[in-house]
Amino acid sequence: MKKLLVLLLAVAMLLSCASTAFAWEPEAKLDEDLSAYKLCDNFGDIKLTVAVTDHASISSWEDNAFVKWVEEVTNVDLEFKLIPYESRAEQLGLILASGDYPDIFLVCGMNDTMIAKYGIGEGAFLPLNDLIETKGNFINKIFDEYPGSKGLITQLDGNIYSLPVVNECYHCTAPTKFWMNQQWLDNLGLTMPTTLDELHDVLVAFRDQDANGNGDATDEIPLAGDYQDGWYTNVEMPIMSAFTFYNLDLDTTVLTSPEAFGMYLEDGTVTVPFAKDEFKKGVETVAQWVSEGLIYEGSFTQDLAGLTQIAEDGRLGASSGGYILFANLGGDAYRQYRAVMPVTGPDGYASIQSFPHDSVGGHGFVISADCENPEAAFMIGDMMYSYAATMRGYYGIYGEQWTDAQEGEVGINGEPAKFHLLTPWQESEPQQYCVLQMVTSFRDAAFRLGEPSDPNVDLYSGEGLETLLYQVTHEYKPFTTDEKIIPPLKFTEDENEEMSIIKQNVATTIKQNMIAFFNGTKTVEADYDAFLADLEAQGLGTLVEFYQNAYDAQYK
Repeated sequence: MKKLLVLLLAVAMLLSCASTAFAWEPEAKLDEDLSAYKLCDNFGDIKLTVAVTDHASISSWEDNAFVKWVEEVTNVDLEFKLIPYESRAEQLGLILASGDYPDIFLVCGMNDTMIAKYGIGEGAFLPLNDLIETKGNFINKIFDEYPGSKGLITQLDGNIYSLPVVNECYHCTAPTKFWMNQQWLDNLGLTMPTTLDELHDVLVAFRDQDANGNGDATDEIPLAGDYQDGWYTNVEMPIMSAFTFYNLDLDTTVLTSPEAFGMYLEDGTVTVPFAKDEFKKGVETVAQWVSEGLIYEGSFTQDLAGLTQIAEDGRLGASSGGYILFANLGGDAYRQYRAVMPVTGPDGYASIQSFPHDSVGGHGFVISADCENPEAAFMIGDMMYSYAATMRGYYGIYGEQWTDAQEGEVGINGEPAKFHLLTPWQESEPQQYCVLQMVTSFRDAAFRLGEPSDPNVDLYSGEGLETLLYQVTHEYKPFTTDEKIIPPLKFTEDENEEMSIIKQNVATTIKQNMIAFFNGTKTVEADYDAFLADLEAQGLGTLVEFYQNAYDAQYK
């Protein structure tokens, strides 16, 4: 049965982008009947405490228009326990360890390990199976629209402890993009590189020929990145991807995904790349480019603010990033960068990492086992997927922040728009009309790509960001190899506990050594064999075995 569920999930991930989601059918209106969600006669007869992430752009949860609307629909009095955004993982861990739980955990960073430990292992989370069967409305429609999604959130003991987030982010399926300063190319009469050799030559020209045209041929930084807080701003990605399939994520704060250890699939076998000759050639190339001054050595220690400062100073030739996040959105520097398609390496190889399994997942809504009103709590979670809740929660008040699509208005994908924005969506300035992405919702591809976009929009303005990312991602898609990506795997509490120390040690060893090889502190010739031996001693082989066994049990 377990294999059937996950097999259905795998099929669903292939079909998800083509599905027509229930919330965006023409008959779905803002005033849909939510009378079944009036959960008590008088406001405050039921009170629920909710743990949420305290995002800086949400000025107040208690006074937020979306929260007030939920309370009006349900008559439930919601009280919030705020978890700081900057230390969410640490603070959530402390709450779970304390045993003093809110009634609901709402999009506050719950992960697979926590579900296994506190749900299956300790019984601290409420199994939702019966409530889904008897009270589920919108959640069961999601299961219908995404065959296999129920299996995704079903744990190894057969129980469901959490409701997922539905978020089909098209550009997030290929986020490891590479951007180059087109103004510099134009200044030097160069064209966008298509091969690794051409990329090298362009960076040499950036280094030597006063590419920014300020009269100083020594202040340009051809290629830079950051390894602290950017989103796929790792400087080595476009180079390594010209030698081999490269999905290594050097962020050692996130150790729940195979990418933290460079894992991927080769014909159903969990594989790591470190001993492969093509991988070592890539590492040597990165190190050589650093030694030549083509890659900024400070990339390995600076944060995103430092990278942004280089770009805003007019000194940056190229950088990786999920978007042009290393320059101020819509500003003069930002407008200079264009996407570089994956370059071809010496053996004719070109690729890019993809994320095909992320549309439906996560643990967005969890109910404590000792909640006194579990049915009411569940009903609120179910209602979050409604059209009204999704639109109000993400965009705000109908008639103030958004309204119906206008005649002839088109979306990001060129199809008829699904709605019309009156206020640009933003998550930087405090407001109290929506809660952004801090609640569960139903944001399928139709929602994301149905956002109105002027066909003639300036792609390099703030308003053109989503359209730009859609178009660039569409160009990147032929370079993706989804079959290499390990699908979501579940582990028992004991397995997670056994792997926890191994993961931390292996991830730290990988990051420290990879950066040392890149910046020249270590060399492949002198130190690589010791690196491989250290990985094995730290337990990389054991970790691969855990993942292989889980994959075989759940997908074969």
